[in-house]
Amino acid sequence: MRMEELEYGKDEDGVIQFLHANAYTPGCYDQMFSSLSNYKIIAPKQRPLWEGSDESELTAWSVLADDIIAHMDEVGRKDIIGIGHSMGGVASWLAAIKRPDLFSRLILIDPVILPLSYTLGIQWMPMSLKKKFAPMIKIASRRRDTWADRATAKKYFLSKKVFQRFDDQALEDFINHGLKSHAEGVTLAYPRAWEARVYGTAPYLWGKMSKSPCPITIIRAQYSDVINDEGWKKIQSKVALGHFLQADGAGHLVPFEQPELCANLIDVDIRRISS
Repeated sequence: MRMEELEYGKDEDGVIQFLHANAYTPGCYDQMFSSLSNYKIIAPKQRPLWEGSDESELTAWSVLADDIIAHMDEVGRKDIIGIGHSMGGVASWLAAIKRPDLFSRLILIDPVILPLSYTLGIQWMPMSLKKKFAPMIKIASRRRDTWADRATAKKYFLSKKVFQRFDDQALEDFINHGLKSHAEGVTLAYPRAWEARVYGTAPYLWGKMSKSPCPITIIRAQYSDVINDEGWKKIQSKVALGHFLQADGAGHLVPFEQPELCANLIDVDIRRISS
């Protein structure tokens, strides 16, 4: 199945392929993309956003990597800069390991690199138990997902701490692109069942880090909840061809909390290699 893609900007300084995070759509990144308008950004919609997709088909995040490999082969895209946020960064990384010809380099924004204790803890647990005992999966599976209209939804999201940290325009982007019309008003464009499934299949990446096939920049959020301090030190010792940056003052959702900062880190890093 050919992925639907959104395109942004103009090809003055290069072309980027961007993969979105779990629970978000490409359009949610409009504010960050607007600060990278000198690049042509191609943003495919991953499997959770496909019409009629079944979350039970996701047995591992390697499925997401295989999706992007198949898509890039179909459209004839290779040797491109790959950027991904969270899940999207890991999917790009796994795809690059399988197919080194597809990416000239990667920039990963707070990719999900969890401790062994977590990934092993959920690996063999049935989804029914994960929804009861794994906090992120439990929250996602029970998340409110329907509102009367976008104004009501916005009021609801503003009551949550995570959205209070969003840049004003990034919040508007989420209201515009993270929701879609529904019989009862509006609902999440990214289904909560998919969000929970993605959390429940988070991969163990530590054994793959030395296999990095191209230059990789990892941007860790200062207040990341997916890369702890100990893990950050280990990553820097293990990732081949790695360059490591920190997004100061930001949490895991740095593209929405500080979109201009995130865009600047990306732009400076691309120019660092290109110059």
